[in-house]
Formats: sequence, structure tokens, C-alpha cells
Amino acid sequence: MEIIKGLDFKIENSAVSLGKFDGFHRGHRLLLDRILAQKELHSTVFTFDGILKDKQIYLETEKRLLLERLGVEREVIFPFCEETKTMAPEVFIREMLVKRMDAKLICVGEDFHFGRGRLGDVAMLSDGAEKYGYELCVFPKMKEAGEVISSTRIRRELADGRIETANGLLGEPYFVSGEVMHGNALGRTIGMPTANLLPEEQKLLPVYGVYATRVEVDGQRYAGVTNVGMKPTVGADRVSVETTLLDFDGNLYGKQITVYFLYFLRPEQRFDSLEELKAQMERDKAEAEKIWASVI
Repeated sequence: MEIIKGLDFKIENSAVSLGKFDGFHRGHRLLLDRILAQKELHSTVFTFDGILKDKQIYLETEKRLLLERLGVEREVIFPFCEETKTMAPEVFIREMLVKRMDAKLICVGEDFHFGRGRLGDVAMLSDGAEKYGYELCVFPKMKEAGEVISSTRIRRELADGRIETANGLLGEPYFVSGEVMHGNALGRTIGMPTANLLPEEQKLLPVYGVYATRVEVDGQRYAGVTNVGMKPTVGADRVSVETTLLDFDGNLYGKQITVYFLYFLRPEQRFDSLEELKAQMERDKAEAEKIWASVI
């Protein structure tokens, strides 16, 4: 997938979806499905760099995994700087969408705003469609159980440990990806070697606890049990995402893996001894194996 950053670019014949796309939830996917359906156009996701201040459901590298899997050809990352913050909405339409992106199809949510002071809206994009000849598709908010599907709602579900609900809103399991790092090797000493990820500070993690997970590495899938948190029994000095693969024998250090969270098993807790911890981990593995058998 092509990644374009900055203001100095020129592309042609684009189908463009515009937005922050923090969570790539089911509402976002309506926009993506529409641009991907326009086969004669180049599918392009237009996002804004530096606009998200909260921790992110998906980091930029994780968003690219999603976009590539969906088949999106290109992502334009628009800098949120003084020049762009003061750009008049009319100028954004004319210079960015029409001249630089050659947009033939533009897809947005009904509450999309842009340009100086967020004065641009779908009514202005509609006027531009008549003036410049592009097609505009405006999507209403998608709802689930009477409530709008939003990144804010997904954040709340993750914080409360309702991973299954969050996954339903996202449209697929929430995940963490990254390079397996060396930890304290505790898992290996008790006969349960683990793959340790140290997420970036801006990554939004679910509530601390133990989860049944699916792990993808080198194109293969494995069942897993994942602990998110500070490992209070051994006193870790930072948050980690530590996964025991249930049917894997090999060295994962330095490999890129993706951990998909399927079910919340229990809160993170401190044990009085490593023997108690190991016994609980065995129970967690047994429960995760049952879950895994029911979903494959």
C-alpha cells in the first residue's frame, strides 16, 4: 500500500474516504466498502496526522495492516499544522480534493467537518460536487443496540473489559501487533514460555487482565492466553502484553506477531507464589483451549 505524507503530492482518479479513522469500526467500514466497490478508481483513505490526542485504538502501523488486508491502495496522511489548520474549507476542496487528489468519489460520515475552524461540512462538499463534478456519498451514523457505534464507545467497552462487545462494534477482534521482545524469562522458568510485546505509549490497551486470544505469526494462526498489565506477582516495571501460545514450539524473539483478543477470562491478580501463578495459568490455558475449539 502506498503511503503519502505532507502537502506536495499529485494523484489521479481517486475514490476517497475522509476521516480520523481511529478505530476502523463498522461505521468506518461502510465508507471503505464504498470506495473499494468503485473498481475503476484508486481507493484512497485520507486521514489527519496529529489530530488524535487520546490514546489510539489502533496505531498507524496497525491501521496499515487493516487497510492492506481490506485492499485499500493508498493512504494520504494530511499534516495537522498551522498551514492546514487555517486553510479555508473552499480551498481544501478545490486544492486538495480536486486538484491534488483528482477525487471522482468522496465518502464521509454525516458529521464530517474540515478546514479552518471546522467550518466545512457535508453541505459544502455537496456544493462542491455540483461545481467540480465528483460524486459525494454521505453515510449516517451506524447504531448498535440503540447507541451510535463510535470510537468513544469502543474505548469504554475496552476499559470495562467487555472485549466481545468491543469486537462486535469493530467488526473484527481488537488486536495488538509488534515485535516480540525479551522479557524477564519467567514463563520459561515455569515451563510456559511467552511472547512479550511492549506497546507504544499511545496505544490504547484493554483493561488489565487475562484473555483468550488468537496469535498470527509468519502467516500461521495459534491459540493463545494473553496477560495485559504489570504482572504484579513478579513486579514488572511497565505494561506489557504477554502471550502464551498453546500449540507452538519455536523461537519468537524478534518476530512480528499480531495478538487478537477474543474473550476476557479474568482480571489481573497477584499470587503469593510462582506455584500458585503456574496453577492459575494452567487453568487459563484449559479455558482458552475450550474457547478456541468452539471458534475454529
